Amino acid sequence: MSSTLTDADYLALAHFRHLIRKFLHFSEGAAHAVSLEPQQHQALLAIRALDLPPGPAISQLADFLLVRHHSAVGLVDRLESRGLVVRTRGMDDRREVRVRLTASGEDLLERLSIQHRDELRVAMPALAQALDTLLQPRSPVPAEERV
Repeated sequence: MSSTLTDADYLALAHFRHLIRKFLHFSEGAAHAVSLEPQQHQALLAIRALDLPPGPAISQLADFLLVRHHSAVGLVDRLESRGLVVRTRGMDDRREVRVRLTASGEDLLERLSIQHRDELRVAMPALAQALDTLLQPRSPVPAEERV
């Protein structure tokens, strides 16, 4: 496979990134509409996704969110103050802090997730087409033919 990019490659990459950004813009707006920061929404989703009893440890949450431990602690602090999550101590290691969604957190996340799933159902055909176009193998255009 050639490392040379064509104008069509640049266009396909730009289009794909535009569609991703458009979805992220939707997601940020949906979070703000329920008075959440997008990072808080992502944290709720991660807590739910990593919800192995008794809930993910803060360190697991930080790893999943690609943030530092203290940033994950700050996110959990803000979510806890809104009654969306609770902390529990580890059974084997009392220094370990685990996080679970409350009923309110579950409800809010479910509403947001339904909105996101519905938006993806609309956006997915264009995203899939853009990705397919981007990943299609192309023969590089010789330099003398590029103008």
